[in-house]
Amino acid sequence: MVELPIRLNDKPHEALMSVWWTSLMLKKISTKIFQPELASEAQFNILVLLKEANKPMTQNDLSRKLLVDKSNITGLLDRLEKQGLLVRTNVEGDRRSYHIELTREGRRVVNKLDKRYTSAVESVMNELSAEEHETLIRLTKKVRSGLVKQLEE
Repeated sequence: MVELPIRLNDKPHEALMSVWWTSLMLKKISTKIFQPELASEAQFNILVLLKEANKPMTQNDLSRKLLVDKSNITGLLDRLEKQGLLVRTNVEGDRRSYHIELTREGRRVVNKLDKRYTSAVESVMNELSAEEHETLIRLTKKVRSGLVKQLEE
């Protein structure tokens, strides 16, 4: 087992740092999975949302679903559009809003990367039993509930 890089005597703090450290490791792995096609997991998440929606989405839709600030979404969309992976079209009656959808190339890339991603998920999560998967899901939901309370304060 991989230990945290620092010893903590406070168990709640250690537990939270364990989640944090694990998320940083996941972020590093995702960079390896998605390159050279994409620069980040955020770009992949946008492509997956668009694929799963199976209809155009707005920048606000994406921002809300990804918990990413609208201004950050703009830059991500600019890069994906420049790569030819998505297109933006004006929303009729709203000059400030765009419909965003995958191009054929965007669909090809997300399908290719999804296979790599699924394989990586299986490799990582095979370390846990089905019961441990359920426990992890339940416990991280509780952590997110605590985080939501902090965000609402």
